[in-house]
Amino acid sequence: MKNIIIVPILVLVISPLIISANAFADFNATNGMYFCNTKDLNAEKSGYSYFIYQENRYWYGEMPEDIAATILKTNYGSTMLDNLGKAYQCLKENNIDPDSVEKIPPYLLQGLNLAKEQDPEKFAQFAPSFSDYVPVPEFGTLAGMIAAISIIGVVIISRRILI
Repeated sequence: MKNIIIVPILVLVISPLIISANAFADFNATNGMYFCNTKDLNAEKSGYSYFIYQENRYWYGEMPEDIAATILKTNYGSTMLDNLGKAYQCLKENNIDPDSVEKIPPYLLQGLNLAKEQDPEKFAQFAPSFSDYVPVPEFGTLAGMIAAISIIGVVIISRRILI
């Protein structure tokens, strides 16, 4: 009789310990929203990696232009992308470089950058935390080189047409 009572108690005590070791991130159970757990930064790293994995899985194979067009056409936000922004900020606030944990794929960043350039307000509605916290790269230091190559290309093409 004692064994019948002890087994369910052990299952109730041990199973949460086993399941919690595989947690990806922290969520508020009442509203399902992500929150930063500064007490378990390994869970935050796992959560950040998981959000990138999910976004990569969703957008894989899409061209950056298609990603931007899809984002700007939709009328609802992306909870996963928004949570990615929150996880990014959480890592930054705790002195962890998010890129050292996992890099956001370049094609995805390019698509997000295009969407942000074309309609910053719509992009901010789509994923507010991502828009606020994750720096979407622009041309930056490559701007000069891109301009120079463009000018040289125009000169070469115009000379061939005139000859």
